[in-house]
Amino acid sequence: MTRLCCLLAFVTAMVMGGCSTSTSTPPISVSLSPSSPQAIDQTQSVAITATITNDTSAKGLSWNLVGPGSLNTSTGLAVSYISPTTSITSAEQATVTATSVADPTKSASVQITVNPYPQLSLLQSLANGSVGTPYSQMIELTGGTAPFQWSIYNGPIATGNYVGGGVPNGLTLNTSTGVVNGTPTGGGTWYFEVTVTDATGVTAFDGFPSIQVNPVAPPSNPIPLLNQPLVPTAIAPGGAGFALSVSGAGFVSGATIDWNGTPLTTTFVDNEHLTAMVPANNVATAGTASVMIVNPAPGGGQSNLAYFPVGPPETNVTFANAQQSPLQVPEPSAFATADFNEDGKQDLAIAAVDRVYVYLGRGDGTFRSASGSPVPLPSPPYDDFPSPFVGPMVLGDFNNSGHQGLAIGLLQNEAVDILFGNGNGTFTVADTQANTMGGPTESITAADFNADGYMDLVSLNSISGISPLALLGYGHGAFNAVEQTFQAPGVSSAAADFNGDGKLDLAIGGATILLGNGDGTFNEGVTLNIGAIVTVADFNGDGKLDLAVCNSSTNTVTILLGDGTGNFVTASGSPMAVGNNPQAIIAGDFNNDGKLDLAIANYGDNTVTLLLGNGDGTFTEASSSPYTVGTAPLALAAADFNGDGKLDLAVANSLEGTGTVSILLQQ
Repeated sequence: MTRLCCLLAFVTAMVMGGCSTSTSTPPISVSLSPSSPQAIDQTQSVAITATITNDTSAKGLSWNLVGPGSLNTSTGLAVSYISPTTSITSAEQATVTATSVADPTKSASVQITVNPYPQLSLLQSLANGSVGTPYSQMIELTGGTAPFQWSIYNGPIATGNYVGGGVPNGLTLNTSTGVVNGTPTGGGTWYFEVTVTDATGVTAFDGFPSIQVNPVAPPSNPIPLLNQPLVPTAIAPGGAGFALSVSGAGFVSGATIDWNGTPLTTTFVDNEHLTAMVPANNVATAGTASVMIVNPAPGGGQSNLAYFPVGPPETNVTFANAQQSPLQVPEPSAFATADFNEDGKQDLAIAAVDRVYVYLGRGDGTFRSASGSPVPLPSPPYDDFPSPFVGPMVLGDFNNSGHQGLAIGLLQNEAVDILFGNGNGTFTVADTQANTMGGPTESITAADFNADGYMDLVSLNSISGISPLALLGYGHGAFNAVEQTFQAPGVSSAAADFNGDGKLDLAIGGATILLGNGDGTFNEGVTLNIGAIVTVADFNGDGKLDLAVCNSSTNTVTILLGDGTGNFVTASGSPMAVGNNPQAIIAGDFNNDGKLDLAIANYGDNTVTLLLGNGDGTFTEASSSPYTVGTAPLALAAADFNGDGKLDLAVANSLEGTGTVSILLQQ
């Protein structure tokens, strides 16, 4: 018994002694970097590094992927997760797991969210807003990894043009949320390009939202429209003062006839007629006055421009190139003449390729380039490629500044660019473009078609069915479209009140008459199917507006005499033969005899034809006509460039890749 007790005591002592002196291996552990959930965009990858401890076997790890994508290896301590390369439409989840080979119960995982690439809807119309009403709307975005950084793109592209635009006046884009909010202060539809960059650094371009802001406009006076001719059309210098009568549309009580920017004492006859006394000292010396009608505020503003030569009648009209003529301008397509720097001398704006060249007159028939010329024309934000051919171009005060601005149609894009005149020969490009919807912009006409005191536009194209398209302006360079579908495509148009109802109508090249309703919409009138290029004036002196229409297929000009109701008859002696392929026509009293004449640019034979008016709707070609000009004359402008009281000509000569502008001074 004693020996058994001793043996038990010995075993107990051995066991207790073994526990106190033996060693054990620490457990294996696995960790990953990154360890927190990750979010990436489609086709991106995540580098994952594993750390394994206490693996004395050195057996390493095995890797496993659950979900879309792939791993670039399945052994070692590092792998790359590669997200799907095929298109995905919604977020997908992947889990990457590293497991100890020696102890499969030990593992670590990281969750990865794979988002589709961020995408902006190409053309999205955000909800309409109204002037004075708070607005908030989020731009639609799909895909991408939050957080996002939003911006409005307004930078250069390869050709040197600019794209982009801005949100409506009074609104801002929240750069963190993509919400456009604020309170609109001006009506019109604003087109702009947005970009958004997500947390992974991927940027989505080519989002082209638009926002239509509806105006809340109090009653205001219209912008008046001035017809030709002035009565009289010209006067010899040194005579007595005389009464000047003008006709047009949209005149109101308090309107003035402005002579070289100075208002004359004016008598309001009715909304289409005014008279004023021109003092003798205004016509004491030879020169040419700029005549406008100005309606008072609210609204109102300046009409289009007409020239009044102060010079003796001419028995023969001849022209000669001015010094420095021709000007070298690549592919000129359209003109506008006005006193852009307001120094009393006529200047030129020339649309060419994708720019506007501004030349300031010295008063002697020569010109100097204006500061900032040429002005790059932006392509519309929904088309990053510039129109390689611009024109037509029209004058207008599009921001009610009192300075002449410009609207330029992009012939190969669906847009019109607006340039605000600064009164010093420079221009500011509006931060949005007018969308002409439906085809190349081949003609634009500026007038106040809804009589609200803001300049509007009507655009034409020869392809789409939605021609013409009225664009109602609100003084900010932005316009709201009034769509009507007419089978009346054309390349030329002119505004006037043809039926005497006080509402502006349209004559479209091809001699289609559209009668205005006073709100930017039109009703179809007569279709005469004559020619393509049209100008409007009272050629027979009966107080009713007529048309002169060029027909390039027959090389003729036809005079259509209006009856004051919107109907027309062909004048005696029409059609009249002119040069080959006539492409432009303008009216003016070139020989100072009190009767309107016509100048026609003939693209096919490099000439200008001058038809002298007889005052009854018939014309006689000037004895020195036609006049040879540069190659392929495409556009004309008339003004007194050297201040001698006789109208001169500027002629755009345009061939692909080349071009000039001839300045022809009347001798």
